[in-house]
Amino acid sequence: DKNGMILAREFDIVLNSGAYTDNSPLVNSKTANRCFGPYRIPALKVRSRSAFTNTVPASSLRGFGAPQGNIGGELQMDEAAKQLGIDPVELRLRNLVGPGEVLIPGRRPLDADLKEDLRCLVQSLGWPGTGAATVGFGVSASDAGAYPTSTAAVRIHSDNSITLFTGSTELGQGSRTVLSQIVAEELGVPLDRVGTVGGDTGVVTYERTTGASRTTTVTGRAVQEACRDARRRVRDLAAQVFDRARIEDAPAGVSVKGKEYSYGEVIERWFGAGGEVLGHGAVRKADGFAQMPPFWEIGCSGVTLTIDRETGVVKIDKLATVGDVGYAINPALVHGQELGAATMGMGAALREELIYEGAQLVNSNVVDYRVPRFSDQPREIDLMLAEREDGAGPFGAKGAGEGAGNTIGSSVAAAIGRAIGVFPHELPATPERVWRLLRDRDERARR
Repeated sequence: DKNGMILAREFDIVLNSGAYTDNSPLVNSKTANRCFGPYRIPALKVRSRSAFTNTVPASSLRGFGAPQGNIGGELQMDEAAKQLGIDPVELRLRNLVGPGEVLIPGRRPLDADLKEDLRCLVQSLGWPGTGAATVGFGVSASDAGAYPTSTAAVRIHSDNSITLFTGSTELGQGSRTVLSQIVAEELGVPLDRVGTVGGDTGVVTYERTTGASRTTTVTGRAVQEACRDARRRVRDLAAQVFDRARIEDAPAGVSVKGKEYSYGEVIERWFGAGGEVLGHGAVRKADGFAQMPPFWEIGCSGVTLTIDRETGVVKIDKLATVGDVGYAINPALVHGQELGAATMGMGAALREELIYEGAQLVNSNVVDYRVPRFSDQPREIDLMLAEREDGAGPFGAKGAGEGAGNTIGSSVAAAIGRAIGVFPHELPATPERVWRLLRDRDERARR
């Protein structure tokens, strides 16, 4: 309406699935769930379809349908703000769902404060200000497709070292480090006393999958439960060793009549020599994970950019993200995930596309298919963390790794639109496309 309150939204989505199905129908459904954004919408209609074409098959990628839907949804918010004469930040603030509100009926209430996240983001980007004409930003909330099934085991040895068994796979995202940190924190031992066994399904415990930003939240909770089970078992042994004396938990073992004993000391006393205790942990769709999704993956990122009016080349000068992760168990790894997701988003927004001549793909290698390089990174990067301990994972943590990239496409498109007065409706914003937008704009002005 004239006050900027959303009354209704309608989306009609067609995704190119390529020559055969693969995982595209699921991506399609997620695009439909994620396109309308974290806003209060009294009336909503979404139609989402897959088109089969004589091209390479399409499947899931980081963000899982969210970046595609977010481009249309957030760009519409910017265009509506322009038509209504309302600040685009204010338009969003008026309509954003707040913490604890229901975004999708029957789903977990929102576990984030997007209004505060957005305020932090635009302040970093200098909005409003003299450079506001080159700023773009966006927000999103994705229903994480992380089904909450996970198991873990923790073995405490008599030398007080600990081995974690997990089916979660280390892909370079840092899961082994974070899960080890959870063990160290739960059991009160130095991190260098924790070892991890993974990757061998004949040895490790069951894990549903490594993906959907689930490892810290879901697997981490199973690891927590395994640690607590192991601690209980050591306490039971201590009750036998010390003849039913009053046993209390100590930071790194047990306390008996005011004297502390490490886990290893209790184990060695019970066995006589050597020995170990094994704790098991499991997570299922119950308790803290009874409602899906297990957490909302929050996207809140933006850019400032410069455009060469002669060539159409777009250069991102500053990237800012707000990682609403509940609690960053390892801030450096979270920053790495945020920057990685945002960099992939910048690649998709500015360069990456499959080019065909007739039915022939002509850029099927990394020479012709241009992905971001280190030299393409913005001069200024501000990776902020919002830690409100409002997640269902260990210590209030939530998943990270996809959200920052979900809103980069819409942010780049919005910044280009503000800079040249015409919002692009096609990405990537290659130099040729931007140059054509400038040319067409100038031709219309001369008429």
